[in-house]
Amino acid sequence: MATTSEAPASWVKRIGWLVLIWTASVLSLGVVAYLFRFLMGLAGLTV
Repeated sequence: MATTSEAPASWVKRIGWLVLIWTASVLSLGVVAYLFRFLMGLAGLTV
């Protein structure tokens, strides 16, 4: 069981992990979108 002195650090750690996972997911989605755009350009599907 966590003591009161560990509670704020645990909260900050959880928020840090949330931000890290969110950032990684947004960046990976951007990489996938860029890859699709690149492949569609190679196939001649440009506007």
